[in-house]
Amino acid sequence: MSARMGQEMDEILSRLEEDYVKAVKGNESGNVEDFVEKFLYDSWAYNEENMDNIKSVLSRYTRKEIHQSTFSGSFNEMVGHLQKKLKELDRDKNYPALHTDYGASVVVAFVDGLIIQYYVGVYSIDQLKNMTPAFKRLILEALTVET
Repeated sequence: MSARMGQEMDEILSRLEEDYVKAVKGNESGNVEDFVEKFLYDSWAYNEENMDNIKSVLSRYTRKEIHQSTFSGSFNEMVGHLQKKLKELDRDKNYPALHTDYGASVVVAFVDGLIIQYYVGVYSIDQLKNMTPAFKRLILEALTVET
């Protein structure tokens, strides 16, 4: 593999991270409930549009062409922005899990798990969109758990 190819892949990871942070910051919902709903719909659309880039980055990571610390650093950066935004929106602390170190990780795990199922053909994007109201309720319920 050429050094240039590795550089392009790092650029793709960087672009994916930038897009994610931009989407989180650009989600102007005024409360957790609306934010989660918009985040879900945006996630389905973004992943559908960018699946080739996401597959490329994941493939490169599994071949150890992206160092684990680079990949996890990027992932942590994205989750950190989500965590900050969700905590800001939950001013009344109706969702105790958001005020832990792993609150945003719960949301990301749920979404990423569904995206993997989309990737392997369990669900289509249209099915995910149709199920979004139920997914939203499940996520919000999970975030009410006090730990």
